[in-house]
Amino acid sequence: MASVTFDHVIKKYAGDVLAVNDLNLEIRDKEFLVLVGPSGCGKSTALRMIAGLEEISGGILRIGDRVVNNVPPKDRDIAMVFQSYALYPHMTVFDNMAFGLRMRKTTPSGATPGQSREQAIRARVEEVADSIGLRQFLTRKPRQLSGGQRQRVALGRAIVREPQVFLMDEPLSNLDAKLRVQTRAEISKLHRRLQTTMIYVTHDQTEAMTMGDRIAVMRDGILQQLDTPQNLYDHPTNMFVAGFIGSPAMNFFPATLQQEGGELYINGEGLRLKVPQQYRQALLSQAGKQLIFGLRPEDVADVRMEPNADPASVVPVTVDVVEPMGSEIYLYLLTSGNQQFVARVDPLTRVTPGEQMQVTFDMSKMHAFDPTSQNSLM
Repeated sequence: MASVTFDHVIKKYAGDVLAVNDLNLEIRDKEFLVLVGPSGCGKSTALRMIAGLEEISGGILRIGDRVVNNVPPKDRDIAMVFQSYALYPHMTVFDNMAFGLRMRKTTPSGATPGQSREQAIRARVEEVADSIGLRQFLTRKPRQLSGGQRQRVALGRAIVREPQVFLMDEPLSNLDAKLRVQTRAEISKLHRRLQTTMIYVTHDQTEAMTMGDRIAVMRDGILQQLDTPQNLYDHPTNMFVAGFIGSPAMNFFPATLQQEGGELYINGEGLRLKVPQQYRQALLSQAGKQLIFGLRPEDVADVRMEPNADPASVVPVTVDVVEPMGSEIYLYLLTSGNQQFVARVDPLTRVTPGEQMQVTFDMSKMHAFDPTSQNSLM
């Protein structure tokens, strides 16, 4: 097993296009790290540099203690699972899974004395097939399998090699929603069992939040924040991370911070909210200045469901759109200043579009950002 370290790594394409810009990132041994961000953020390019499929324009890349900038892909002891499965259609499941072992011309670890190399390969493939539920499909061709089964074959092909590092490039993108959830859980269980370093690329923040030990959020080739899923959610370093992590996305309100009678207030379009005592010290220097006030949809509630709501956190609104989700309701609301935002409320809330209502903001969960730099002020 091994760690992976990016030390000021740069990837530049023709025309001075920076795909990855001064990336500093250490992925710990046996860690499940997720690289997440929108299309074009550089996450897949970073993964392909680890695999050796992209040349590094600058900086140092290490796998374990070894610098691998100029090491061929076949000598890096990594295994990669692609979005497109990349299975050989003319081979059976067994032959697809055994292909890497046969090409390396080495005997799998754990071979018993007296076993031929091919017998050892068969034993290894069958062991892995048992662990991921593919034993009964070993004689089938890929065309005879479902999308989820093909993805498991691709995973199995990587597992049999026992690499130092697993690389996964959006492996669930081709699966339907139900199968995606199921396979997501299978990959997480697989990591716990194998205890191998895994680096997983996705644009789906739900996959990132549910699977990663830590998450690296990227944008325009630059690492925005590296942290645990809960810390990313609770303490985003800037507006991009705050808006990208969480669904529905965080609400943002242009506002002014005002000081009155020893208290701080958020004044926006149709908003006047008292800043909780625990945030006064952090925000006091911003008094009289503009800022961006942020609050997640789940921190907005129907005031009728919150009998102990602080009057200083109540906002009158107009219901614009109602989206029942079964276990909750998404409300698209308008303040008196015509600022739209989203609330994620109790399914017992009964409202219709055009109706007036009052909501309460949980100000203990508030966020504040600089409108110019977009960095967190808290």
